[in-house]
Amino acid sequence: MANVVTHLEVLGRRIQECRGGSGKPLLYLHSAAGEAIWLPHLTGLAAKYELHAPAHPGFLGSQGIEQIRDIEDYVYHYLAYLDVMGWKSIDVVGLSLGGWIGAELAARYPERISKLVLVDAVGIWIREKPIADIFAIDSRHPEKLQQLLFHDVDHPMAKLMAVPRGAGVQNLPEEMVINFMNALAATAKVGWNPLLHDPRLESLLHRVTAKTLCLWGAHDRVVPVEYGEKYAKLIPGASLEVIPDCGHMLPFEKTAEFLAAVTRFIGQA
Repeated sequence: MANVVTHLEVLGRRIQECRGGSGKPLLYLHSAAGEAIWLPHLTGLAAKYELHAPAHPGFLGSQGIEQIRDIEDYVYHYLAYLDVMGWKSIDVVGLSLGGWIGAELAARYPERISKLVLVDAVGIWIREKPIADIFAIDSRHPEKLQQLLFHDVDHPMAKLMAVPRGAGVQNLPEEMVINFMNALAATAKVGWNPLLHDPRLESLLHRVTAKTLCLWGAHDRVVPVEYGEKYAKLIPGASLEVIPDCGHMLPFEKTAEFLAAVTRFIGQA
């Protein structure tokens, strides 16, 4: 299957999706950055699997954000998505917000998730190590977002996500600004208060039956590696793999290591 951007209908919502590759189906759930576009890490996954990377309602070309009130509604949306796709069970990789959705889905409907890779996932809370407040970043200082998301701020992907000093959002392409504002609004709708976690989730994680890998950047400044340790402790049989010299956007910053870890884990019996 060629790598394409297509659309499907879920609960009456028109959903945009990257779809490509062949072989075993794999569902990728994106972060608040809305990376459901053909970036290198998705192209790499599609080289090994039949990849499906839908945009959540409210992101990119996906409709239905007005019907989303909290993280539970995203879970119901993806439960319906699995039904539309005809998957009784599926392997899932989720980054940050996408990892949170994947963890909620695996805890509430364990029979629907076969294997789960949580990449720098939000969703739980450690009082001594609070998740960084991404909503508090001053848009006039994009370098602060780079420093928060990446260990290496000179990484090409880090530079792509930054607005040059003095440029101002008014000088960016209109579509980019609209997508950014929509992504921030959609994330805030489910993760504003409480900040990027569900107080109920921790008590549900014992229900997860999916074989689970927690994959973390060693220098994640948004969701410290202690969250990976906690997820691995709370999910039965889960393992933790930490990637050195890497921040929150692991698939961007360490693409080869991300692809190797996912491929190795999904390929295990």
